[in-house]
Amino acid sequence: MVKIMENLISQKAANVLDLLEKIDSVNEMIAIHEDDPFMKNQYVYRKELFVKELAHQLSEYQIAPKDLAA
Repeated sequence: MVKIMENLISQKAANVLDLLEKIDSVNEMIAIHEDDPFMKNQYVYRKELFVKELAHQLSEYQIAPKDLAA
């Protein structure tokens, strides 16, 4: 499967996609733990790390966070 994906998208794009999937997953966990502040904060922290990494990955495409605010 990885070999097939290598032919379809670049590694840079795969990294961005992976981060988006992680953010999507952690968003679900944040919603599930809405009534548990401790667990929710753990997932919010993870999301913040993923978003920072996503910003770094997007910089490889010359996309800055301010570009996304449009």
